[in-house]
Amino acid sequence: MVKYEEMAPYEYFSESVPQGVRAVCVGWLEQGSQFSLGEVDGGFIESLGLICRDYAQMRTRGWHRCELAHQGAGVEYPVTIQVEDDVVSLGGAEVRVVSADGTWLIAPDLVHHYVTEHSYLPPDEFVEAVTARRIAPGV
Repeated sequence: MVKYEEMAPYEYFSESVPQGVRAVCVGWLEQGSQFSLGEVDGGFIESLGLICRDYAQMRTRGWHRCELAHQGAGVEYPVTIQVEDDVVSLGGAEVRVVSADGTWLIAPDLVHHYVTEHSYLPPDEFVEAVTARRIAPGV
């Protein structure tokens, strides 16, 4: 994965963002990344799981691996999560939500893994937009 700083202008699939829309990166973590740590509430985790399952965008061919350190035997690939009765594979799409001011906040779907397994604390705007389930329109 290409390194993108937190809240930096989004460039990965820039042609997929409508003209005039401000889009920024959230949670594009890689080995050696410095990131905020903390806890989020269960409502955020539930909403994020549903968004990863139902509204993943910009699907790619193949899977990105989590490059962060793992305890024990590591992690299976692709990374999967349980969302209700469904198993959802992560590492091959993006999560796109809209902040209260209209900015698109774009994260790899692995953001769910980063939050739940690595205690990544996303910016408040992202937590609020995910919890409110304000999904950016698909392309």
